[in-house]
Amino acid sequence: MKYKWLACLTAALLLTSCAQQEPGPADVQYFRLASNLSGNYVTNQALQRFCTLVDRRSDGRIVIEPFFDGALGTEDAVLEQCIYGGIDFARVSSVAAAKYAPLLTALQMPYEYTSDEHIFRVLDGEIGRKVFSTFPEGLTGVTYLYAGYRCFFSTETALDSLEKVHGKRLRVAAAQVVDLVQQWGASAIPLDEDELTLALRTGAVDGAEDNLPSYVFGGYYRLAPYWVYDRHSYMTDVLVASSQSLERLDEEDRALLLDCAREAAGWQRERWIAAEVRAMMHASHNGCYMTLIRDEEVARFRDAAIGVYDTLSPEQATIVDEVRMLADPE
Repeated sequence: MKYKWLACLTAALLLTSCAQQEPGPADVQYFRLASNLSGNYVTNQALQRFCTLVDRRSDGRIVIEPFFDGALGTEDAVLEQCIYGGIDFARVSSVAAAKYAPLLTALQMPYEYTSDEHIFRVLDGEIGRKVFSTFPEGLTGVTYLYAGYRCFFSTETALDSLEKVHGKRLRVAAAQVVDLVQQWGASAIPLDEDELTLALRTGAVDGAEDNLPSYVFGGYYRLAPYWVYDRHSYMTDVLVASSQSLERLDEEDRALLLDCAREAAGWQRERWIAAEVRAMMHASHNGCYMTLIRDEEVARFRDAAIGVYDTLSPEQATIVDEVRMLADPE
């Protein structure tokens, strides 16, 4: 009888110990991630992969729930919420993030990069880390996400020469692109993304600029069928975190999260070209005119854009000089 009682007690203790080792609902930490892009967009596919990797490698202790299609608000709104811990992670454009880390502006200047490899040397190296370190208290840079080159699209004719751009009303996203199109003799119309479709439909603008997948996913190709591969600028996306949210994790889990983010960003880079090809084919099959710009005309555009660099602060100009030092050899 004595041994039977001891056996029962031992079994009970073992069951209790096992229950304590398995993470229950109270042991799981939940986070929210916001992105205003479509769920099918290649960048959001990478973010979904990031969430899955974190869940798997933390053995379910860290769960990040993604909210796409702007479900949690605009880029400006989710950044504000990130500062106070209302949202834990946000994928935003460098244009939106530059309001908090102005050195990001120096990474998105016209005709700044010589190749994708040049971009990655900058973002993955000391320059990228330096820029991320300038986020204010409340925001932490996690990783850069590839966003492709920005090109112009228009409603009436392909903007493949300075003469055709002159006098046009063009919606632009970043301040330096405002200066850029003004240098080219066009009018810069600052509009939020959700206002662009109506502006194109009503003729309030003659065109706009974005990357190729966004041109198709946003439906702009239906209203502005003239696309020019001018590649006038590159504007990275960034994944930022609420500093308050990261403080909920120990050092080991923060390192795990950063590793997963970098892996997801690499996965996205490898698939971006395929996303651009699919977007190009879709636009072409729907009657869009996809125009290459002549090298001599690119040189004219570039020469006419030099004045934009005069608007940079000394700190931003220093970053641009460092970016140029990493350019591909001629």
